Amino acid sequence: MPFVIGVDIGGTFTDVVVLDRTTQREVIAKSPTTPPDLMEGLLDGVTRAAEQFGLSLSELLSETERFSHATTQTTNVMFTWQQGAVVGLLATRGFGDEILIMRARGRVAGLGLTERRHLRATDKPPQIVTRERIVELPERVDRSGRVIEPLRREDVESGVRSLLDQGVTSFAVTLLWSHQRPEHEQLVREVIRDLAPDAHVSLSSEISPVTGEYERTSTTVVNAFIAPTLEKYLERLNQRLTEEGLLVPILIFQAGGGVSDIPSVLPVSTIESGPAGGMVAVQKLAAAMKQERVIATDVGGTTFKVGLIVDGRWSMAPETIINQYTLLSPMIDVVSIGAGGGSIAWEDAGRLRIGPESAGASPGPACYGWGGTRPTVTDADAVLGYLDPTRFLEGRIQLRLDLAETAIKDYIADPLFDGDVVAAAAGIRRVVDSQMGDLIRKATLERGYDPRQFILAAYGGAGPVHAASYARAAGVSRLVIPLSATAFSAYGVVISDTIRTVQRSISTEAGRDDEVLVRSFEDVAENAIAALNAQGVTTDRIGITRWADMRYERQLHDVRVHLHGDDAVSGSIVDAFTKAFGERYEVLFGKTARLKDAVPRILRIGVDATAASGIEVGQEGAAPAITQLDTPMHRRDVYWPEKGGWITTAIYSGNQLEIGHDFSGPAIIEQPGTSVAVPPGATAQVDELRNLIISLEAAGETDD
Repeated sequence: MPFVIGVDIGGTFTDVVVLDRTTQREVIAKSPTTPPDLMEGLLDGVTRAAEQFGLSLSELLSETERFSHATTQTTNVMFTWQQGAVVGLLATRGFGDEILIMRARGRVAGLGLTERRHLRATDKPPQIVTRERIVELPERVDRSGRVIEPLRREDVESGVRSLLDQGVTSFAVTLLWSHQRPEHEQLVREVIRDLAPDAHVSLSSEISPVTGEYERTSTTVVNAFIAPTLEKYLERLNQRLTEEGLLVPILIFQAGGGVSDIPSVLPVSTIESGPAGGMVAVQKLAAAMKQERVIATDVGGTTFKVGLIVDGRWSMAPETIINQYTLLSPMIDVVSIGAGGGSIAWEDAGRLRIGPESAGASPGPACYGWGGTRPTVTDADAVLGYLDPTRFLEGRIQLRLDLAETAIKDYIADPLFDGDVVAAAAGIRRVVDSQMGDLIRKATLERGYDPRQFILAAYGGAGPVHAASYARAAGVSRLVIPLSATAFSAYGVVISDTIRTVQRSISTEAGRDDEVLVRSFEDVAENAIAALNAQGVTTDRIGITRWADMRYERQLHDVRVHLHGDDAVSGSIVDAFTKAFGERYEVLFGKTARLKDAVPRILRIGVDATAASGIEVGQEGAAPAITQLDTPMHRRDVYWPEKGGWITTAIYSGNQLEIGHDFSGPAIIEQPGTSVAVPPGATAQVDELRNLIISLEAAGETDD
């Protein structure tokens, strides 16, 4: 069975990448995402991919050895509050209101600067659990795991029955210090299983076994809220794909960067998993290109996302905020703003704004002709000539320039640009590119890095169209547009490894005792390896990376540091982590930031157990012979803001590009699902991996 399939369901399009491992042929298919039933868009995309191999859907699936899937199902539930379960919470007596009180920052957590400025308009997020559906149980475990007050079965039965009477179908259980002693939570699950066998149960000691009462509760409650929806979707999908001929288990891609089989996956780990797929692909690409530092930028229909590859690795976010709820679930560190192809342009008291509201998959940009009437970034790109109206998505969508122009004129040009539609479209492009450049600077400088020392990778449906502009705004001069840019997150899902992350909070004393810390790491590693063994992965295939979240005493924020290979077991492990923490702290905050005699503290440890997929991005060959690409497919006028006017521009088909081809801007390369904009004065070359490398050194002055 030669085929490997990866699927990434985005807000606007569902991307499918299929790799034939026998011939190394790779095909990409895009299909509009179908919000009422995401499975329909997935099946349509896989069918289109099968057709490119001359196969039916059943024939492709029957010859597939690996099917990996990143889904927005759980993300959609969190951001729309639709289809979520009726959740009941069982907590320790006196601590039931934590999820309602939240942290002090709860009403502004995760909001943008513009939203925070209007503080009176902010509020806490909708309640996943109402006060009536919270039951406090008389029990108590202390920070060392000692039982102070035993939990009685009859109290649990009474609490569960009261929640069932209120229609609860999914239970979150978050008892105090349960990560030190999980027996009480396990008893609660046992009772729920007896009284309501079909109900979902999420235990905090399994979902997020770490210190942090609110965050642990929040993560567990969110998992309980989204789990039934995901489980039903995956059950339907598995049944349908099996009926169509799939013979292997579906693997679910997680926000931590790896895949897991369905029985092992934690629903909360799938939230925002799509962006992690792009980071996996960029990390593998960086290794193939021998690039140590890469800025990964993903521009989809709804958001612009930025992540960093440093020393060949991505970083993990200790916590992530999703719709104002703080989650302690492993996620690749990616920051985002509401700026994508479908982001809506609007007038705000005489100023031009872009996003965060998006036209999404329905009704979509005005130029799609699906009912959208408000102007978007894609509408501006079409009006300015960056997109061919007759060849968008290989001609499957005929762009309506008249509708795009009308939307821009009514909402932007008339109130802000004296009716000049072209100036308004150029303004939309300038503003969104500036927003993207600002986020790149924020993502690098605030982490202690100079963006000028990075190469920038651009992907997603709209990334290559805007990459040169936002790279220049951020001070980056060298870009790489991957061969599979339009579906690069799906490509990352294809080549992703199998990963299991296990974490645990530790006491201050344990964090300063080598022997205790080594034993703790061994225990955590055994749990992670056992989880992969349960998925059929043999121990000899598993690699281990150890990490710790650390801070100086009396500080409030953590810094995550890693130890790789023998570093974690040679000499003093406490000293090794202390040294790594000091070095990372200086990078982030400067050599003079630490108070004299400040003592480092390890708060949380973790292990990433990884089994490599064995699927390579590409094999490095000899340096290509440089040949000039002289004959474009055709030419058309494109408006380049860098020059402030229309320029007759060479238009190339992606099929024309061969390894070693070299050309100069202005140029547009039309790929399936996207267009690559090479600005005036820039140079471009196809490398040995068939990526397009763009150099902006000669691109002239910036348009800041």
